[in-house]
Amino acid sequence: MYDVCQLATAMLAIAFTAVLMISGQRFIEYRLQHEAMTPIVAMATLAR
Repeated sequence: MYDVCQLATAMLAIAFTAVLMISGQRFIEYRLQHEAMTPIVAMATLAR
């Protein structure tokens, strides 16, 4: 029984990590497509 719980926890952790990686990648692609600059990048660009 303990092994089943460990396996379920590991599978849940792997699935959660995969969802975070995929959503993070899509968020980055969305930001790059819409050329939305973060305030830090905009400030660094103005400082030149």
